[in-house]
Amino acid sequence: MTARATAADGARSTSSGPSPFKTLWDLLTNLKFALLLVGTALVASMLGVVIPQMPAPMRANPAARDAWLELQRSDFGALTTPMYRTGLFDVFHSPWFSGLWVVIIVAVTVCTVSRLRPTIRSVQRPPLRVPDRYFETAHYRASANVSLPPVAVTNRLRARHYRVLQTHTEDGATYLFADRFPWTSYGTFLSHLALLMLLVGGLMTVFVGFDRTLALAETTSGVPVFDTPGPGQIFIKMVDAVRGVDDNGNVVDFRSHLEVTRGGKTITCTATVNDPCSAFGYRLHQAAFFDDVARLRIEGPGGQLLYDDILDFDGETAVVPSFRVTDSAGTVLFDEDLPQMGLDAGSSPGREDDLALAQLAIANRAGDGAVASFVVWWRQVAGQYIVAIAGPGLDPTRIDPGGSVESSGLRITLDHLASIPARQVTDLPGAPDGVAIFQMPSGADGVPYLYATGIDSVGAVLAPGQEFVNTGNFSYVFGGRVEAAGINIRRDPGDTFIWLAVGMAMVGLGITFYVPRRRLWAKVTPNRVLFAGIAERTTRFDRELRKMSDELEASSPVPVPSASPPE
Repeated sequence: MTARATAADGARSTSSGPSPFKTLWDLLTNLKFALLLVGTALVASMLGVVIPQMPAPMRANPAARDAWLELQRSDFGALTTPMYRTGLFDVFHSPWFSGLWVVIIVAVTVCTVSRLRPTIRSVQRPPLRVPDRYFETAHYRASANVSLPPVAVTNRLRARHYRVLQTHTEDGATYLFADRFPWTSYGTFLSHLALLMLLVGGLMTVFVGFDRTLALAETTSGVPVFDTPGPGQIFIKMVDAVRGVDDNGNVVDFRSHLEVTRGGKTITCTATVNDPCSAFGYRLHQAAFFDDVARLRIEGPGGQLLYDDILDFDGETAVVPSFRVTDSAGTVLFDEDLPQMGLDAGSSPGREDDLALAQLAIANRAGDGAVASFVVWWRQVAGQYIVAIAGPGLDPTRIDPGGSVESSGLRITLDHLASIPARQVTDLPGAPDGVAIFQMPSGADGVPYLYATGIDSVGAVLAPGQEFVNTGNFSYVFGGRVEAAGINIRRDPGDTFIWLAVGMAMVGLGITFYVPRRRLWAKVTPNRVLFAGIAERTTRFDRELRKMSDELEASSPVPVPSASPPE
């Protein structure tokens, strides 16, 4: 008998213990645990800001990723590999960071759900009765020494937009409950729900959203948006990249006319910086504008097409002098940038003593074929470019921007130093060494042309539309400067949640701070009215109660002497 009783008691003790679900629920609703989660998220975010993060294009490129990690070894040494394996070089995309935010979302969800039932109960079934002692100890309380019937007090409260209920009568006293703006208790719940939606929207943006920027040039075919081919692949073609300017030459806008194709359907739209266009569920923004792109066509000796595409200078430039040459009559003979035509590498292995070389050839306008030729060279010294010139009757002379020299009846002025697109191209078809350098200055008429070194024994000038054939019978045709734009393609399924969350948060906080709830209990005796209530501190509820008491005393037809409250 004793053994059976002991076993039964043990079974009851085991079954009455806390369940794992309740333990987990209590943990997720614990304020200290919430602060721990938020603090951990802040520390993790700070690590992602302080520690260098791997650029997005390198994550899927093993060679680029390894090269980037080698650069970090100079700063982090032996810690580089452990930091990479733990995701510290890619904090915001690491599994542990995503898991942390999942836990935060679960915690916010649990807290929001846990507040729902108490909030509904507080609104629909508030406590209608309080003990008499509460009228003497409440933080917000007041009294009026008047003799008024309960209906007068009720009417006064209703005039202040309170919902009033007579709860009970006891020992000659009538008890009232008044509630003003009870629905505003949902404001806090709405704010918690807004936080939850904000977190969900952020996670949807990270895991389901799409964001990519493509450089699209005119005269090229459509560029695929996704790396993986398939029936849902989208192609975007740049029809026209426009840089709008006003009459004074000021840039006023950038816009791109695009053709977006998926399957057999094509959508034409115009994207700007502030006004994106939409196609197939994606939004297309203008992110950048480029005018340092050239169209180049190369054919082999037998006429076979070897290259017909754009030559993107990719923002690479070279600094060259821009000269203005006039004769004795003031006639302008030359007024344009002078591209670099050669290089004297100097004696040191570095570039500190490299000299950029060029030839300034000035043809006589008289038509007699006379040409004055000058040698120009420049280099960078201590961050400053030094330019010198020599020629017929002119010893090597340094010339600064704005300065002039005279020789053979010519006045040569270094107008300024210009930065022109310049790029080295490897594995170029037809180049004897496989390497060529292209520059794209503008002529005196403002039309760009290509100056190429490395495609022949001498430098080649490629005017738009004109063919240049080198000694190997390779043909080069410059198709002109091409304008291009950076187009950002984005799909963000979380933005709807985020905008709703922002709106809900504004409404919830506005309700909480500007329309706070007031709950009031009143005790009406034959010679006195007592008030006690609960409200937020921002309501100045004590002043409202005092004012209401003063109004009751002023409205009483017969003043009642002050009396001590009943104990």
